Formats: sequence, structure tokens, C-alpha cells
Amino acid sequence: MIDFFSPDYSTARDRFRTATLSNGGHVESILLNAKGPDGGDLTVDIGWFGDPGPRRALIHSSGLHGVEGFAGSAVQLQWLEQGIPNLPPDSAIVLVHAMNPFGMAWLRRANENNVDLNRNFLSADEEYSGAPEKYAQLDSWLNPESPPSSEFFRVQAWFHALRCGPSSFRRALTAGQYDFPRGLSFGGKQHVQTTRRFQLYISGRLAWADRLVAIDVHTGPGKFGVDRLFVDGEGDRAANAAEMQLAYGDPVQQVDESQTRGSLDQLYRRMFPAAKLLFTAQKFGSCSELEALAALRAENRQHHFGNPGIDEPAKAQLLKTFCPVNERWRETILARGQEVIEQAATLAFEPPTQSGTPAAFER
Repeated sequence: MIDFFSPDYSTARDRFRTATLSNGGHVESILLNAKGPDGGDLTVDIGWFGDPGPRRALIHSSGLHGVEGFAGSAVQLQWLEQGIPNLPPDSAIVLVHAMNPFGMAWLRRANENNVDLNRNFLSADEEYSGAPEKYAQLDSWLNPESPPSSEFFRVQAWFHALRCGPSSFRRALTAGQYDFPRGLSFGGKQHVQTTRRFQLYISGRLAWADRLVAIDVHTGPGKFGVDRLFVDGEGDRAANAAEMQLAYGDPVQQVDESQTRGSLDQLYRRMFPAAKLLFTAQKFGSCSELEALAALRAENRQHHFGNPGIDEPAKAQLLKTFCPVNERWRETILARGQEVIEQAATLAFEPPTQSGTPAAFER
């Protein structure tokens, strides 16, 4: 049995490039200035199949949050191993591998500037400033200026959650902030090189598209091995959410995207206002919220105030937290990843009929 989970970023990239080319696709690489742990180049690699200027496209992306990319990469490699299906005219499949190659290579969630890329896609008229109400109050605990050490983390976490209120505490950790450059969930002070170059690339290639189906794969807090499909169903996007509910079924969970800033979903909507965009973030549960916070906090301390090399225990723990070495978990991720990407292909290229029944999408 092929193990589609790669041991490191370089191996995953090489496998992705080879599999794309062997399936008749084209590989285009966005080169970044940052370097990997071995001094090698870091690239966002895009496997393109079908029309170079499509009207309909399926975009599947992995690694926006760095270390989470091993699961999304495995799903992409498995799909390539199965063989890319024949595409209708004016259609394309776009596989974006390791959108945050620095984070994947260095076992970080953030990039080389400590930026959470999923909070960095702000529009030209938005300011890179602000933080959730309780973040400043939590900063000295979330981001202590010292290497990781033994402490009563769970007791401290519960204390701060009670002091701030559970909902404010959770929002402070997840909504993104722009005022603490060394802190968790930092959205940056401007578009970083990765987001800037990706926007430039994708805007030109998909300028003529009128139907875009996108999946962005993540791992993190949630029921172990169970995925949820987060879609924005607010306002005028309610009809799109209903169409995705029909295609994907029960795992669809509607969220209010107005609660966050600078997400990939918002970038696509801003770049392609005339296209029908059906975007979902597929998130596989790999840990509890406290486990995720403990691992992210320790790695961030290690990166800024200890040895940032990839051989540190905090790095290993972060990888284990977001990509568990558990055979059953990995099998489930591959099975569900394959199922959802096939459903997305049907949604992209064979949308529901007037009766509401999706047409079959054949390989």
C-alpha cells in the first residue's frame, strides 16, 4: 500500500511534481525568497490540468497553514495516483500544493514573517491593524518571551478562559490579530510575498472563469479523524451554501465569514466577483482545542526565543498534533479527502440539474 503521507516538505513537493507530470499536467512554481532547513528553495507548486483559461475550475489547495499541509498533500497525491478524470471543454483542475512552504518545511503554522496566511489576504482599502478585544490581555501568557518550559498549562488556560469568558477567549485565539508581530494568529502588516505572488498568478489564469469550486484542506481541533466542511452562508451566499449542502451532505457547517478578515475565501470572492464561487474549508479533527493551543504556543516560543531548528521537541509535537502518526486517522483522511474532492469535481463540472440531483461525473 502506498503511503501518501510524506515525511517532510521536500519529499512531498518532489512527489507532487512527479505525479502531476505523469498525469499529463503542467507544474508551475511560485519561487519565494525564504529557504528551507537544508538551504533549498521553497516554492508554492501548482499542478494544472485542462484549459489554460477555463470557464469552470476546481481548485484544491493544501498547506495554507504550513504544518497542516501534510494531510492535504497526501490527499492530492492519492488523487493523482488514482488518475485525473477527463475534463469537459473550457474546464480545469488546479491543485495548489503547500501554499505556505516555509511553514510546512520548518514545521510552523505561520510563514517566515510569523504571518498566518489565512489572515493576510486583506483588500487594498483594509488596514493591517487591530486585534480581538481580549488578545492584548492574553498576549503575555500566549507569547511569553522565553523558550518552552514545564508549567501548569491546562490550569493556566482554564484560568484565562474563565477570566475572559469562553467565547472571548476562543475568539482571541482564532480570529486573527495585526498588532503583535511575534504573537499567535498574526495577520501581518502588509501582503507578504507568498500571498502577493499567489494573487498575481491566480488572477491572470482564472480571469475568464464563471464557476469556481474550491476546497482548502486543514487539520486541527475537532473530533479525531472527522472532517467538517465550513462554508459561508451569510446574506447573498445562502444559495451557494445550499448548493454545497446538496453536493457534500451532512458535514457542511455554515459560518459567518464576516467574523474573520483576510481569508482565502474572501480573496477569491474579491478577485472573481462575476464568478459563482463555491468555497469550502475542509478541516479534519486531529486534536482538542487545548492540545492545539499548547503545541502552537510552545512552538512559537521555541521559534522566537529558543533554537528555531526543526529538530526541537516543540516542532515534533506540533507536527504530531496536526498530523498524528495514527494509521486509522490517516486512512480516514485519505478516504474522506478522496470522497470530497470527487464530489467537488461533480459540483464544478456537472452542477445539479433543475430537479436538484447532481449528474454523475465520470473518470
